[in-house]
Amino acid sequence: MVMWRLKGCPRCGGDFYVSCDMDGWFEQCLQCSYRIELKSLVEFKEPVLSGGGDRAGKAKKVKSK
Repeated sequence: MVMWRLKGCPRCGGDFYVSCDMDGWFEQCLQCSYRIELKSLVEFKEPVLSGGGDRAGKAKKVKSK
């Protein structure tokens, strides 16, 4: 599936399409072929805190008037 970002190219202002190939996800401009490799979601995951650290996994309580 291809997604579009209209006028998203930083080089020419053209239209980007977001797609995936064997190397991973990328954005590429349709007009000038400028290409940006996108990072995978695995690189953005934060380590899970264990042991009930500071507000880890707890909902914030709101006082009502």
